[in-house]
Amino acid sequence: MKLGLIKLSRTFITAGALVLAGPLAGADPPPAAAPQPQQPAADPSDPYGSAFVDPLGFLLFGPTIGVELGHGKISGTVYGRWFSGGLLSQSLFLNSSEKESFDFSYGAGVRGRYYFGGGLSGPHVGAAIEYLHTRVNDPVDLIATNSSYLVPEIEGGYRFPFGAFFVGGAAAVGYAFEIGSSVDNLPGGQNAASFQVVSESKFYASASLDLGVYF
Repeated sequence: MKLGLIKLSRTFITAGALVLAGPLAGADPPPAAAPQPQQPAADPSDPYGSAFVDPLGFLLFGPTIGVELGHGKISGTVYGRWFSGGLLSQSLFLNSSEKESFDFSYGAGVRGRYYFGGGLSGPHVGAAIEYLHTRVNDPVDLIATNSSYLVPEIEGGYRFPFGAFFVGGAAAVGYAFEIGSSVDNLPGGQNAASFQVVSESKFYASASLDLGVYF
């Protein structure tokens, strides 16, 4: 009886192993994974940055100069603006009836851009934030008004490349948050303490025309 029992057990185990091994041996191999599409690499001949000026600012909110660094589709820019040199700046910020005039007023900002076609050219969108400081002299009351703003904005435009040079246009909208203000006496003035600056936070819109060179 012992021998028979041992035989049966071995036979059962062998049969079970065959049953288990059968489907594995005849199973179809798993399908190969489809190759993932690779993102095209940036062209090594694409520029790595640019330098530019914006002469349209003389008619708007001051001429701008800047330096852009990037490659392919993404870039970052630092720029400065002579705010008091713009005709629209003078029209909106100065009271001509009181013979107000700008002292040196300026802006400085950083901007990021995404170029849909790469190569730092073609259609693009971006976002920027700018610090703006103005100083307005009032010779009638012998005071000077100082105001500081923080201006976040979004923009979009198009850049046309011409070999190593380019021409680009863009439009931007944002909001100018007034973050500080004060009133000082001009030489001979004594009434600054009796004046208070009214908050002038407001929506902002502008345009630019960049003339530049790649490097």
